[in-house]
Amino acid sequence: MSIAEFNNYKNASDNSDLKHIPGSYGRPFIGHYFDMVNDLYGTIDRQYCRYGPVSKLSVAYLKGVLLVGPDIYGEVYLDKNKNFSAEMGYSRTLGRFYKGALLLRDHNEHRLQRRIMQSAFKTEAMRGYFSTMGPMIQDAVESWDGRKDLLFFPAIKRTLLDVAARIFVGLDKNDERANNLNRAFLDIATGLMGFVAKEIPGTKYARGKKAQRYLQDFFGSLIEERRYGDGIDTFSYFTREKTENGGYFSDDDIIAHMSFLLFAAHDTTTSALSHLMLHLGENPEWQQRLRDEAMSIDKDFLDYDDLDKMPYTDAAIKETLRLHPSAMVAQRRTIRDCELGGHFIPANTILFLVPQYNHRMAEYWDNPHSFEPDRWLDPRNEHKRHPFNFVGFGGGAHKCIGMHFALMQSKTFVHQFLPRYKFTLTADSGKRLQTVPLPKPADDLPIKLKRIR
Repeated sequence: MSIAEFNNYKNASDNSDLKHIPGSYGRPFIGHYFDMVNDLYGTIDRQYCRYGPVSKLSVAYLKGVLLVGPDIYGEVYLDKNKNFSAEMGYSRTLGRFYKGALLLRDHNEHRLQRRIMQSAFKTEAMRGYFSTMGPMIQDAVESWDGRKDLLFFPAIKRTLLDVAARIFVGLDKNDERANNLNRAFLDIATGLMGFVAKEIPGTKYARGKKAQRYLQDFFGSLIEERRYGDGIDTFSYFTREKTENGGYFSDDDIIAHMSFLLFAAHDTTTSALSHLMLHLGENPEWQQRLRDEAMSIDKDFLDYDDLDKMPYTDAAIKETLRLHPSAMVAQRRTIRDCELGGHFIPANTILFLVPQYNHRMAEYWDNPHSFEPDRWLDPRNEHKRHPFNFVGFGGGAHKCIGMHFALMQSKTFVHQFLPRYKFTLTADSGKRLQTVPLPKPADDLPIKLKRIR
């Protein structure tokens, strides 16, 4: 497809002529939006059990096709015929605030833009991040001492934002700009929930757009300074990366990638660790197993070569992401007519993929709703039953470039936290889970700490 043809495609409206596809659009105007907010798994399960792996679905103002099952997910994620657009799939959701981010680039443009992040996520750079990450997480965990009752979610969110601001942007944790960034991301997350995409004063959407402009101004004002400095933060790496033609990436590219990276990096790991703590509180034998593993690495801080020495922690994190993926719904839009699961799918049709449902299909996982990290280890190895039965980090060309960073940060937290504290849940901790704007325990996960060393 030529550039002109693709531009014409981007100007085309979403296809909503899906009469030939089985399924239900749900209630007028809102579709299945509130059903999915209140019970994502149950909503998708009812749809799948009644209509099969391909069905029409409406989520508020988006009408499209729900896809279920690893075979179909493999077709979409691998996209061998370059027929599925992430940019247009997200254009009316994430694209309203994060247009131009790596996740929202397609095919050759995605491959080109991925270059901007190569230096920041190479092994040499990742090794360097440990010297910052370990002490910062240690300081935060130490500051929790004496707090018998701790709301875990806001505590870890603050910690990971401080770490992300330092590693990705080069800001000290006491820098007021870090707080401003946090407020901006919160306003954008809230803005994503708005039904009306117009800047009407006082609305969620208007606050989100104001926050978006703040991020653009903030990162844009620092590009020249970082490009010609000697910083080792991710932002500095991005400003110095060059295209295949030897020129720098545009300011707009850098701003888009930094805005989304900082949002994704700390929010998704915050979600994952909050759910991990919920399950370790419910399963004290696994809490102790991870504690013993962490204590066996007898040093103040992990380094890069220690990551492979934590197989139980690795399994527990992946099991958490199986049950509670940080990205609850992935979206694409078809570029040309195609066939999926035996159904004709017209061009310009929105596709919805729900990783959590894929992760709990009994055909591919034993006791699929149970927290069983052993399923990731020999001899079970359930994740090897199909290349796409686990897509907690996405798949194909769009597989999360920060996957190893997220695992590194999570293991660092476990190594600092569990040898210091035993913890229990309160009577009501985590009884209700929310899915939007970020998957987490709705009560922010209150826990009770007991210092052990």
